[in-house]
Amino acid sequence: MEILDPIDDRQRIADLRACPTISFVDGWTHAGPELAVLNRLDHVDPDTSAPEPVDIADDDLVERRSRYILFPWRSTLVRLPDADLYRRLKTARNRHLLTGREQQIWGDAVIVVAGLSVGSSALTAAALTGARRFRIADSDELAPTNLNRIVGSVTDLGVSKVELARRRILEGDPYTQITTFPDGYRPDLAEGFLGSAAFAGSTEELPASVIIEEIDDVAMKIDMRRRARAAGVPVLSATDMGENVVLDVERYDLDQAYPIFHGRGEGFSAGDAADPAQRLRMALAIVGDEVTPRMAFSASQLGRSVTSWPQLGSTAAMAGALVATAARNIVCGRPVRSGRYRFGIEEILLGSSAGAHEGWNELGQAEFASAAQAMGEGAGTS
Repeated sequence: MEILDPIDDRQRIADLRACPTISFVDGWTHAGPELAVLNRLDHVDPDTSAPEPVDIADDDLVERRSRYILFPWRSTLVRLPDADLYRRLKTARNRHLLTGREQQIWGDAVIVVAGLSVGSSALTAAALTGARRFRIADSDELAPTNLNRIVGSVTDLGVSKVELARRRILEGDPYTQITTFPDGYRPDLAEGFLGSAAFAGSTEELPASVIIEEIDDVAMKIDMRRRARAAGVPVLSATDMGENVVLDVERYDLDQAYPIFHGRGEGFSAGDAADPAQRLRMALAIVGDEVTPRMAFSASQLGRSVTSWPQLGSTAAMAGALVATAARNIVCGRPVRSGRYRFGIEEILLGSSAGAHEGWNELGQAEFASAAQAMGEGAGTS
């Protein structure tokens, strides 16, 4: 992607405008009238100064305050207001729900997202609310079975998830700084992915403000938390459980002695993940047994009638929104406490019948515990 200055890059812009295969979109068609409305609004935020109004009738000024964005994957050139004006437009409807100071803090924070299933929804929610600095990691490519929970297109099958996420975020805000790790999270990449004070020489290498962890590998979940705890960086994770969501908040920024996964992830060694039975025990210890009857049955069928962790797109979207909301509140200094938070959507919608397990695709807690034990024993003999 290219961001072109109307003065410095005049010839490049002219060449692109003349290219028959490049479409052109003038964002000022809609941005101009919206800025005119914003110019007339009262400024009531005591912590920020009023933005300087822009005379949208001055064509020369509008052009100087423009940037031309080339999206090569779309073969499209877009003229937009510059970064400051675009940010004002992008966050206009956040006004007072977030203070000007909170919006600035959130926009300056470095949001690290590992795993782009639920992580993809979290990334989108964070970007929609004005976050502008990201590092993202995932080693997978888009496949048909991903499209039940990841917003995508069949035309993009086989494209890496990090590249698709990068494109989506930049199309929403081309001034976003986003660094991709297409090999996913690994210990040898951790320093660059998580960032450290030693890397403070550039914006892309600033230390993480908050980590959103949504990877599948249990050993890597624990490895990341150990590093985050040592660095004093908070870690958030949301797990979709059928219709319900479990949100884990670990405030290592406030307490570097806080136990990994609230104690559920302690006591495991790096070598444990090499043993299938122990790896499954690690996963069950972290996830816990607070699952819905349908989720219990689905999880018990792993490797039998289902190939991987069962997920619904609607729940993945909720999980992503919840973890992004928690991340923003932490970054903005609000008192989010460490702990495990369970959002029982089924109980809210179904009431007392939510815990019933009468269908063929439902298990009770005792049955699930027995099935989980059998799964662990089976993994140990495979």
